[in-house]
Amino acid sequence: MPNEDNELQKAIENHHNQLLNQDKENADRNGSVIEDLPLYGTSINQQSIPGDVDDGKHLLYPDIATNLPLKTSDRLLDDILCDTIFLYSTDPKVMQKGLQSRGILKESMLSYSTFRSSIRPNCLGSLTDQVVFQTKSEYDSISCPKYNKIHVFQAVIFNPSLGEQQISTFDDIVKIPIYHLKVSVKVRQELERLKKHVGVTQFHSLDHLHEYDRVDLSTFDSSDPNLLDYGIYVSDDTNKLILIEIFKPEFNSPEEHESFTADAIKKRYNAMCVKNESLDKSETPSQVDCFYTLFKIFKGPLTRKSKAEPTKTIDSGNLALNTHLNPEWLTSKYGFQASSEIDEETNEIFTEYVPPDMVDYVNDLETRKIRESFVRKCLQLIFWGQLSTSLLAPNSPLKNTKSVKGMSSLQTSFSTLPWFHLLGESRARILLNSNEQTHSPLDAEPHFINLSVSHYYTDGDIIRNYESLSSLDPENIGLYFDALTYIANRKGAYQLIAYCGKQDIIGQEALENALLMFKINPKECNISELNEATLLSIYKFETSNKSQVTSNHLTNLKNALRLLAKYTKSDKLKFYVDHEPYRALSQAYDTLSIDESVDEDIIKTAYSVKINDSPGLKLDCDRALYTIAISKRSLDLFNFLTEECPQFSNYYGPEKLDYQEALKLLQVNENASDETILKIFKQKWFDENVYEPDQFLILRAALTKISIERNSTLITNFLLTGTIDPNSLPPENWPTGINNIGNTCYLNSLLQYYFSIAPLRRYVLEYQKTVENFNDHLSNSGHIRRIGGREISRGEVERSIQFIYQLRNLFYAMVHTRERCVTPSKELAYLAFAPSNVEVEFEVEGNKVVDQTGVLSDSKKETTDDAFTTKIKDTSLIDLEMEDGLNGDVGTDANRKKNESNDAEVSENEDTTGLTSPTRVAKISSDQLENALEMGRQQDVTECIGNVLFQIESGSEPIRYDEDNEQYDLVKQLFYGTTKQSIVPLSATNKVRTKVERFLSLLINIGDHPKDIYDAFDSYFKDEYLTMEEYGDVIRTVAVTTFPTILQVQIQRVYYDRERLMPFKSIVPLPFKEVIYMDRYADTENPLLLAKKKETEEMKQKLKVMKNRQRELLSRDDSGLTRKDAFLESIKLLESDTIKKTPLKIEAANDVIKTLRNNVQNIDNELMKLYNDINSLEEKISHQFDDFKEYGYSLFSVFIHRGEASYGHYWIYIKDRNRNGIWRKYNDETISEVQEEEVFNFNEGNTATPYFLVYVKQGQEGDIEPLKRILK
Repeated sequence: MPNEDNELQKAIENHHNQLLNQDKENADRNGSVIEDLPLYGTSINQQSIPGDVDDGKHLLYPDIATNLPLKTSDRLLDDILCDTIFLYSTDPKVMQKGLQSRGILKESMLSYSTFRSSIRPNCLGSLTDQVVFQTKSEYDSISCPKYNKIHVFQAVIFNPSLGEQQISTFDDIVKIPIYHLKVSVKVRQELERLKKHVGVTQFHSLDHLHEYDRVDLSTFDSSDPNLLDYGIYVSDDTNKLILIEIFKPEFNSPEEHESFTADAIKKRYNAMCVKNESLDKSETPSQVDCFYTLFKIFKGPLTRKSKAEPTKTIDSGNLALNTHLNPEWLTSKYGFQASSEIDEETNEIFTEYVPPDMVDYVNDLETRKIRESFVRKCLQLIFWGQLSTSLLAPNSPLKNTKSVKGMSSLQTSFSTLPWFHLLGESRARILLNSNEQTHSPLDAEPHFINLSVSHYYTDGDIIRNYESLSSLDPENIGLYFDALTYIANRKGAYQLIAYCGKQDIIGQEALENALLMFKINPKECNISELNEATLLSIYKFETSNKSQVTSNHLTNLKNALRLLAKYTKSDKLKFYVDHEPYRALSQAYDTLSIDESVDEDIIKTAYSVKINDSPGLKLDCDRALYTIAISKRSLDLFNFLTEECPQFSNYYGPEKLDYQEALKLLQVNENASDETILKIFKQKWFDENVYEPDQFLILRAALTKISIERNSTLITNFLLTGTIDPNSLPPENWPTGINNIGNTCYLNSLLQYYFSIAPLRRYVLEYQKTVENFNDHLSNSGHIRRIGGREISRGEVERSIQFIYQLRNLFYAMVHTRERCVTPSKELAYLAFAPSNVEVEFEVEGNKVVDQTGVLSDSKKETTDDAFTTKIKDTSLIDLEMEDGLNGDVGTDANRKKNESNDAEVSENEDTTGLTSPTRVAKISSDQLENALEMGRQQDVTECIGNVLFQIESGSEPIRYDEDNEQYDLVKQLFYGTTKQSIVPLSATNKVRTKVERFLSLLINIGDHPKDIYDAFDSYFKDEYLTMEEYGDVIRTVAVTTFPTILQVQIQRVYYDRERLMPFKSIVPLPFKEVIYMDRYADTENPLLLAKKKETEEMKQKLKVMKNRQRELLSRDDSGLTRKDAFLESIKLLESDTIKKTPLKIEAANDVIKTLRNNVQNIDNELMKLYNDINSLEEKISHQFDDFKEYGYSLFSVFIHRGEASYGHYWIYIKDRNRNGIWRKYNDETISEVQEEEVFNFNEGNTATPYFLVYVKQGQEGDIEPLKRILK
């Protein structure tokens, strides 16, 4: 045995040297992988292969599992079927990658997977019948004949369906390229027997053959000009080796193609007819005849089994040979030898064509190569012949020719089964059992290709491929993870999905798509340099325009940010996208199962309840709370949010900023006072648009940082409550409260209201008039002074002067006191409520009393209750509802400048003005005061306003006199407007009766449930049709001719219940806006406005008709049924068993039921149409006057009453435009800042309702100055 082994080793070395020489000559062609050095075998661990002979029991390639590409048999098969398509592709993208020159057999799947789905692969055509000749061979290994075998399989590759599309004539057949496949599989049987791996085999590309394999595959010549592409793959478990070779078509020269065309065949046959008259010119051979003759020529030598069998030669004069092809090609092209002999009898030379001797192809490798070329020629002729046969008409006489029958008898197959048989794959059994002949469409998906996966692979096989590829090619692990994720989702495989979920990997495709969503070109940026600040900034920008970002795009952006957060390992980005506010505010409220009208305490309670009931919904509840906090701009809710979700503090806490950064965020310097910082903070918090959801968290963090650094009690309290604690402010920075001296009703609210009006406050503080001043003025003026249309008595003047002094004292104290609140005198309260015709005595010095004539007298007599002679009116206070509202606007720069100039002016006057004219004490008993207060409770606010303003006017000198001697003064200038009432007879429109009247306030009625304040104004100013004795039918119109500086609107809320015989308060909400425009109610000749008013009136009439019809359809009868309900009940009755048992004809009942159903449908349709039409018309009406904004007013005071008609509590809201438009609640001695939502609160059922609204004319907002403090 040793001698035999040595001889075998020498034979191997000799053959190896011959191959090396051949390779060196052709090494530069086709990128040969068979190189001289280094051989793979030279680096083999010597412990793997004992001795110098392959014993077949050890791996020749122990490290093959580290090679790429890695492919499975299914992937290799698909590569084979698509390879030539890539080689001859004209696709620029394919050409750019160079695949048209290299093919894909040796390429990574990543390089061509994206092109594969658009390619229709070729078919594998093979010869089933191995009796005719063999296309499958088995050889013993030269290096290890005992254990190793080489299996060779030859087939063709082409697309028969594509051929059928391109074939229109027989001449087209030879244009169809038929490529040839040769697969050599070296099986190491001993290793296969010991194989433990179960599942899909992984094959790895091999660059260098071991010398033992080179000997066995020595027919392989990488420099063969007919070789198009090749690949060598070895399995990692048993080192099973696969050599794939794809060859060009045979008979590929132009002259060969030409020889099989109809013209060439006919020409050749006619030429032979000339030489041989026995031939019939009409019997021209068919193309199939030519193919079949040539097939038999090449098949002959393939069927010769031994040297003992005679060689079948071909006579050069053979008619079939000479008519079916050019016989000279047998020697010049196909390897035949011409043999000539002389006939001894005739002395003629006979020439025969002798085929190559291929009997010893097993041992003679050169002969084997020749044999394989003949097999290729036979296969191509067979498939050409069958294509040609398929073109024959069904009734063609050629169908019965020997050639056609011969070609048809050859059994061919287009199946992948032989491939799997060759490899011994279990896939062969699957194909046999299912008769499956094609791959699933999934196999052409790029992701399936990238993992070398086929649709039938188990989850374990897929995971194994993924793990192998990821470890071999870590740079592309993202792409492999993309593929795995896609396959898992596509197959719906739970195990794969679960496996993917455990992988902390970002897919490459997903990463690139995420970057593209952020408009970042992944090919032009270094992903590792992207930081969370940049990504978050881009995300915020991309999502900032909510109107242009669709929900689908937003979802994609969120998913992209999540992925990038994971890739960059940024906890902040993940937190941001997970807790991002809901896009729709309603979704937040729905998540917490609450209504949008609830207050913040209920929101917090709902959040806590939801978390306790459903802990799994905490993230959703956090998002909901975050969304609502942003919507309400509520510091209290943000505080609650950070308490319940500490992660917000982790990323938006004050420790994330330093002191200077915090100051910079608020745009203040370190010298700014706490009050200034809060002022700027509130401006940013409440007035700036919401560009980024977390801007409030950032602002809060900045303010918190400043509060910590400064140890500021004021800022800390503000952060806790969201409002400024007046007790933490210096007195000069907060208005002064007014103590309640005992059931003074709305008086304190009224006093604060007048104090906030700067021109009126300045006038009162500067007041120093006496009765003598008025007497002198009247004597000099020559006018009869009238106020309210009547003359003023001396006593009323004296009383009014004393009232103004009392008011001056109060205002002075409110400006200069260092206390948080002041107490009004009882005289002030008494004079404010007591009617002007009630006489009042005043004490001046000692026991001297000034009577109404101003004469001093000695008297200690106390004024009695008889002084009240006026009957108390049985009138109750009015009320109106509070409503959620919008943010207050900060005054314009012009207004600010005006305010600043007013501050300076008032400061100078108010600071230097002393109380030089002492007030006189009214002699008022406790009973008188109580009666006055009771009188106040019975009055509505406008009566008290009238009384107060009357006294201010009575104690004031006129600016001028009107035509009726009515005094025009500061009160008239500020509070009074005029209306024009016109009576127009319908029978004589030219006889118009006009009356101009002054008005102090407008009284609007809510009895008809107006939709909003404009709707209520419309009712006040609407035209009325009346009947008068003098004129008959008339129309009465009312319009404003002069608008006041301060527009006061009284809301009638107290009505009389005639059934219960008692007053009641209506709490119907009346929505009002912060800015209103009164142009539509002005006396105007503007044709556009008049046209709009007319059009609006017509629309309202139409709306009224529609609402009446809607009301009619929805009204209920005595039984509580609507019209539709009645129809439905009737239908139920007619369909009941009771009716069916009656003698009533069923046909009649059915007709009635049908009619009733039609009526029900008609009602539904009509109601739906009415609903839509009403909404559309109301919306149109609400925008009718949007273009008319000459007379604009801004809200600044809202009087509130909480309770019922006969009792309750009062307070007022006043807006301070000089302090970022904040609203303050003046509740007697307590003044606190409130959010706008509290002022503009229109919730149903709220008894705390506005009953008096005050607006200031736009452009004069600077006249409103609620805060005025000058401390000494």
